[in-house]
Amino acid sequence: MYHPFSVAETIKTAWNVLKKNFATISVYSIIAFVIVFVSGFIVFYFDDNAVISGIGFIVLLVEITFIFLAFIKLGFRLMDREYYDFDFGEIIPKVRMLISYLTLLVFVSTLAVLVTHLIENVNNENIKGILNFIVGLTVQFFFLFYFPICTCFIVDDASGPVESVIQSFHLIRGNFFKYFLIFLLIEGFMLLGALTVIGLILVIPFVNIILLVAYRKLVYSHLDVDDDIAETN
Repeated sequence: MYHPFSVAETIKTAWNVLKKNFATISVYSIIAFVIVFVSGFIVFYFDDNAVISGIGFIVLLVEITFIFLAFIKLGFRLMDREYYDFDFGEIIPKVRMLISYLTLLVFVSTLAVLVTHLIENVNNENIKGILNFIVGLTVQFFFLFYFPICTCFIVDDASGPVESVIQSFHLIRGNFFKYFLIFLLIEGFMLLGALTVIGLILVIPFVNIILLVAYRKLVYSHLDVDDDIAETN
């Protein structure tokens, strides 16, 4: 029986996935946090050397991307584990995934910077302020709203950067307001988690699991098939 996309079911399923795999997700999250913290400290320590600092920043960006994509792969494997076992070698992101993710990240960021510089040439300060606000809001909305789904396509479907954006627009279309409600809930969770470091370590994995489950349920709703299976419950 076909089940339409539901916000309540998505949150419930994500919570069940987290509960069933809390130990695995917690250990991964703590290890990832320590690695990023130490790497960030090292980059900051060499901040006075521009060349080393620049190289360190690039390495740190690739490292964070690798850890994040690996978590996405881990999330999908944990959701599917009732169907088959997996080893942790399967969560290692492929080079193509890293390139696609970083290409999309750099492209959108560069485009935003270029547009911002063009706006600086506007003489009217009021218009300039409005344009900067619109650009800033658009970029933030893309990164917070569409980019997570793009990442799911990059990991789950081996999509390229442009292809993932197109797929994301098509996937969310028809369920925009429901997905937007999930987006607002996630923002609320992040605000609560930001009160403490421990809170962030716990909340970030949960909100990512919510996004993975939302992605899966949206895919099944578009396929017009039953999503009442272990992969999404």
